[in-house]
Amino acid sequence: MTGEVDAAKGEEIVRNLALLPLLPLILLAMPAQSQQADPVTVLTSELRAHAPDKWELRVRWRDGQLLASVTPWPYQKTFDLWYDTPKLMETLASLCPGPGEEIWKLIGAEQDVILEPTVGGKSAVEARVSCRKTN
Repeated sequence: MTGEVDAAKGEEIVRNLALLPLLPLILLAMPAQSQQADPVTVLTSELRAHAPDKWELRVRWRDGQLLASVTPWPYQKTFDLWYDTPKLMETLASLCPGPGEEIWKLIGAEQDVILEPTVGGKSAVEARVSCRKTN
């Protein structure tokens, strides 16, 4: 009886070893686990898709919120907006990601996307736009 058991185990081992060369192919065919997207990168891409080409954007986390500094170019456009606060606020609000955009899936309900106009290295904190309130 032990001879039969030993033979069966030996056959099983040989079968398993025969499948071993297929393991790399099986692993390569499996989809890779997707990593969660970085909110800073996603927001930067979404803003670039909606902002004029020459505008500068800098996105970072600040105080638990995503803060995007927005610098319109050319300088004449910047100063025109800077001194026309309603137009500035309207322009920033138009850049806010819509409710269905990916960024809202990546950040918590208590977090926000804040757009802040910046000119010559100076930010207008009073002209910040909350995108969560805008949507």
